[in-house]
Amino acid sequence: MMAQYHRLKAEAGDALLFYRMGDFFELFFDDARQAAACLDIALTKRGESEGEPIPMCGVPVHSAEGYLARLIKGGFRVAIAEQTESPAEARKARGSKALVDRAIVRLVTPGTLTEETLLESGAANCLAAIGRAGEEWAIAAADISTGRFELIACGTGELSSELARLSPAETVADGKVPGIATRPGQGGFESGAGERALKARFCLATLDGIGAPSRAELAAAGGLLAYLDATQKGAGVLLDVPRRVARSAFMQVDSASRESLELTRSASGGVAGSLLGEIDRCVSAAGRRLLCADLAAPLTERREIEARLALVSWFHEDQLRRERTRSALRALPDLARALARLTAGRGGPRDLAQLRDGLIAAASLEAELSGEPNLPPLLGQLLPQLRGHAALTDRLALALVASPPLDSAKGGYIAEGFDAALDALRSASSDGRRAIAALEARYREATGVSSLRIRHNAVLGYHIEVASRHADGLMNPDSGFTHRQTLAGVVRFNAPELHEEASRVVEAGGHALAAEAGHLEQLTALALSRSQPILATADALARVDVAAANAERAAEGGWARPTLTDQPCLEIEGGRHPVVETALKEGGERFVANDVELGPGDRLWLITGPNMGGKSTFLRQTALVAVLAQSGCFVPAARAKVGIVDRLFSRVGASDNLARGRSTFMVEMVETAAILAQATSRSLVILDEIGRGTSTYDGLAIAWAVVEAMHDQVQCRTLFATHYHELTRLAGRLDALSLHHVRAREWKGDLVLLHEVAGGAADRSYGIAVAKLAGLPPSVVGRAKAVLAKLEAGRDATGGIAAGLDDLPLFAAAADEAPCDPLADAVEALDPDALTPREALDALYRLKRLWTERSGE
Repeated sequence: MMAQYHRLKAEAGDALLFYRMGDFFELFFDDARQAAACLDIALTKRGESEGEPIPMCGVPVHSAEGYLARLIKGGFRVAIAEQTESPAEARKARGSKALVDRAIVRLVTPGTLTEETLLESGAANCLAAIGRAGEEWAIAAADISTGRFELIACGTGELSSELARLSPAETVADGKVPGIATRPGQGGFESGAGERALKARFCLATLDGIGAPSRAELAAAGGLLAYLDATQKGAGVLLDVPRRVARSAFMQVDSASRESLELTRSASGGVAGSLLGEIDRCVSAAGRRLLCADLAAPLTERREIEARLALVSWFHEDQLRRERTRSALRALPDLARALARLTAGRGGPRDLAQLRDGLIAAASLEAELSGEPNLPPLLGQLLPQLRGHAALTDRLALALVASPPLDSAKGGYIAEGFDAALDALRSASSDGRRAIAALEARYREATGVSSLRIRHNAVLGYHIEVASRHADGLMNPDSGFTHRQTLAGVVRFNAPELHEEASRVVEAGGHALAAEAGHLEQLTALALSRSQPILATADALARVDVAAANAERAAEGGWARPTLTDQPCLEIEGGRHPVVETALKEGGERFVANDVELGPGDRLWLITGPNMGGKSTFLRQTALVAVLAQSGCFVPAARAKVGIVDRLFSRVGASDNLARGRSTFMVEMVETAAILAQATSRSLVILDEIGRGTSTYDGLAIAWAVVEAMHDQVQCRTLFATHYHELTRLAGRLDALSLHHVRAREWKGDLVLLHEVAGGAADRSYGIAVAKLAGLPPSVVGRAKAVLAKLEAGRDATGGIAAGLDDLPLFAAAADEAPCDPLADAVEALDPDALTPREALDALYRLKRLWTERSGE
């Protein structure tokens, strides 16, 4: 057995090996140690290897999916080694001590899941393969749980951005890819192999019909298909015809910007708190997956965006229409994933019933919506895809019971009346069970044992069972009963009549199960023959769900339909940040809306103001309006005019990447460099506090140079927030730069943040006031004020930051500041409520000394 195990483990490679032994999957050696730690199950020992006990753990076969889910989330791959013959077949073929044959029937990996229990219903599960041909790069991406298949050609520098959009569960490649974590593939990463694999997979004579993929795309596709073949071990894989994706068709958003804007995942890693979590009102899992894809890849083709917006408007303008549609969609099953399970051979009657019910409901929805007036063009294209399945649904409706059982092995899913021969077998089995029940009553009467029962189990079949105290009478050879088994408390017998009836029942039942299994196979084949039309229906339903959901969210929040233009402008009236607005509303507060107007003559806003004043929120909400608009959604604003954005960059918030040896400042500089290198005149860039991670002079110099570069070289729409007030001097010579600030006021010594964006520069940063608001100790606040006064006066005797300020024109105004008053500062720093009597006395002496010193001056 261990020799067989080692052979299979060698085939499994780095994957954990689930080795089937009866009703358990067992793991041995290091696999057992790793699995036991991940699953928090007992680690035991069995046998020896080289004189040492063999570590072992196991999980029940019937509940293996739950354990698989935890292992996959833990980053493991799992090879499933099943018994390919029964013990009886092994003994018959190779003798009484023959070992049961086993084989790896599947390699379970994060990107190749199809089981409902292993997948997140509202999230895609993408497998990506990176291919290369010469200097060309490409990605092949597939979700075999829904059939989606994409080919994307891209440059080396764009791989990470595209992978961020796809958010794959698993990425494979042939060798290392710079800057990207991948898993080794299973060969096939060659353009010729990829071309042959695609033609064979989709029965094509030429690939011209799918857009003549590049050599790099073919290499990526070949690697992906080879990996699927290797992991699925001959099982079916649901894949739609590949769609070539042009990078220019989507707004390019790099991974750092996605994280900064929290488009589909929040900073904590979950959907809650992200833009997706805030706007999602979809009622189907397929709709949620599509909405996530829309936000991850906003469109750049104006006509396509307008088509989506028109469909949203159509639902938005009629609440009853929207509610009826959403009610119908809410009851629909997940067609694509049911089809994927059937394709992989892991489905059953329930999946067929889901197809039946979903396709019938889709046809009903099509009939209802077709009767509505003023159908938008996109809906007109979608509705025909909801019908055309009558032959399949009629067949499934006749063949299947209304609600098939979960365990198909026990039968009972084929409807009565569908197959007369099956009905006869069931009748024979039922008659036999009734005859057995009659036998039980007769045996009780003949033996006088009222507790006698006829029972059934998998080992003995049908048998008679009595309590031990009644067994003696049945042991008599003349009783007509044959002893079978004695257990604690009960004794089991057989009888000729029971054996005869049981044989009829078992034979009829076995034939009935075989007949049902045959029908299941035929019905599955019929459904799979219509895979492509079913996938088209699933996609159309998802698009309708997203449109209706976006209309619902717009109605809830009073959002507006954006106006789109090809001109490089961005005009937002009363813009809000949807996530922040909801959080404030839950706390009983009101979000302060703000306007922005960027255009050719005013394309760079330099924004100053205090921390916590709302600069970062204002920057992010502006970017989110562009994302929502180009995704085909209404936007959280009173009015919005959006010039199509080709690339979006967000450098807001501090982070580091210690694993790659990068400090916060280094990450900031790397991201800023990427923006300067990649942004175009049609891009939108939001930058916050560039240069703050280094010394004041260095940081100011970098920020100054970046502002000049964004204005003179990149020339795109830019919001630049800063605490370097010296940068406001650039407004005098940069024509397209304008000054703005977030308003704040001090009232009776306290800072009041107004969260309003106004024209002009801020008068100061209010940093110490914010520190006081945050709860910094009064003594520290007081000391900070004193130090600030000295710095601003340019009198720091230590030669620190203020040394030589008069020599730098940017700081010349600081020399005119009034000198500090140590006595006033000392009084300001006092906190009487926090003083002990002794501390109060010391404070009085200190104030007296300061007064004497000032009087002496």
